[in-house]
Amino acid sequence: MRTASTPVTGSGHIPAARLYNSSPVRFERKLPAPNEVFDAEGSPRPPYHPVLEELERMGACGWRERAERAHELLLREQHELGIPEGDRTHPTDWVPRIVPAEDWERLERGVEQRMRAINEFLRRLEAGKEEVVPQEILESSILYDTTTPNRFGEVPVRQVAFDIVAVERNGRWEYQVIEENAKMPVGLAPMTRRRRTAAGVVFPESHSRLPVRPLDGWLERLGECLRAASRAPEPVLAVVSGGPEDQFYLDHKIYAREMDAILAETHELGFDGEGYLVHRPTGRRIDVVYERVDEDRLYAELPELIECHVEGRVHVLFAPNSEVVDDKGVYAFIPEMIRTYLGEEPILQNPKTLSLADPKDRKYVLEHFEELVIKSRGGYGGKEVMIGPEESGENIERFRRLVEADPVEFIAQEVVDFSTHVICTAEGDELLLRDSYADYRVIALAPDRDTVEVVPGSLARVASPGRRLTNISSGGKMKDTWVLAG
Repeated sequence: MRTASTPVTGSGHIPAARLYNSSPVRFERKLPAPNEVFDAEGSPRPPYHPVLEELERMGACGWRERAERAHELLLREQHELGIPEGDRTHPTDWVPRIVPAEDWERLERGVEQRMRAINEFLRRLEAGKEEVVPQEILESSILYDTTTPNRFGEVPVRQVAFDIVAVERNGRWEYQVIEENAKMPVGLAPMTRRRRTAAGVVFPESHSRLPVRPLDGWLERLGECLRAASRAPEPVLAVVSGGPEDQFYLDHKIYAREMDAILAETHELGFDGEGYLVHRPTGRRIDVVYERVDEDRLYAELPELIECHVEGRVHVLFAPNSEVVDDKGVYAFIPEMIRTYLGEEPILQNPKTLSLADPKDRKYVLEHFEELVIKSRGGYGGKEVMIGPEESGENIERFRRLVEADPVEFIAQEVVDFSTHVICTAEGDELLLRDSYADYRVIALAPDRDTVEVVPGSLARVASPGRRLTNISSGGKMKDTWVLAG
């Protein structure tokens, strides 16, 4: 594609540039990190040519019309699923993220490797043979209860969402895992909805021109993987939800519909005379629980559920204590799990991570506090995270007091200038593409002990302009990710 001249300035930023001399589309770079859509000179990277050309043809007016139509379709599905009030569609930027086949192959192998290591760690933990993660890390975790028996099963976790960022090294993308989400991993339902809408409404021409790997059937495949946790001949699966007040209730409805599962709130569950879990409105016994409700609430309202799971009358997919793999203190040891338990070198690395339980690391962190990312080990959804260079002095000091009061509960990481994508807005007759930090949420499934399947797509997320926190609760937006076939 022909572009206007956009020399790099001394600060590493490039000025706003039009794609063509008379283009209605303009790219504005403000961040120092590499952009996935445009190279350092502001020229479009080859995989994005069809998307940018379609943007050129639709212009600002066409963009507004297509974006509005896409939102209407998402709302219509919400209403058809019986949620008439409010807007549960989640904020979305419709310019897709594109991953070439070679890059995805490397990322996929790395995710498979980490999933195998995580399940081996949990199997060894259940057997009392775990030797990589220090006992004090486990015992100090708010996600681990030493009084609860570990009953994970042959495949301890069957679905994990990996949050991954891309860092440019020597002209190629390298991928780093910033955290794992084994407990209530959000991603597959909104991912498939955005694919259908992006491909059918917003970028139909680009999608048809590019060899995009499909997402069809992956929600049904998730259901098959979850049912495989039960030995019943025809296992009954229940999606247990917090109900209409949950921000992800629409997703819960989609999971239940696509996986042919019961959608139940905790007050609709009980136990029959033989101690089996039942769905009270229908009287059906439940064999597998796919919980989409906070664990504290689940077991507070159904205290018999732990015993029911331990004794094998039901399988709770995110079994008690399995969520310890979400602990960022445990996450730091996953590369060593890969070396010790798999006999392999990690394909995907962690950013450099420091444990505040270590006196030497703690001294360094407290001396460089405002330069680092500080995370609560048990935090999620962007909660209890401080990104030093982006925070006010007041918030830095508030966080410092939290860390000093309970240092074992925190880890620290170096700030990574991971890749940016774009957020598209229509301003008058012009489309403006602004760079924004982005991550991938990649979903892996384990249907059996020897198999890991990685969904060929991602719920990509872009942060608010200038921030690094991509979580939707922190002001981020969702994106569709197009993985190209080789």
